[in-house]
Amino acid sequence: MNAEETVKLIEEMMDIKIQQILESQMKPTPEIARILYEKKTTDRRRLEQIRAELTRLMSGEAS
Repeated sequence: MNAEETVKLIEEMMDIKIQQILESQMKPTPEIARILYEKKTTDRRRLEQIRAELTRLMSGEAS
């Protein structure tokens, strides 16, 4: 993984975190709340993947 890919992962993580903050301040309708709940689950999985990838990179295990 090169520096550009690392920066993209960090940017993606920041985007997800900003979205989470904005979504937490919303007062959604029940339908939107259901969609946001599903998105939150997906976002959580993606953040875990990004963290694992960055951890591998920082520990020198990346290929």
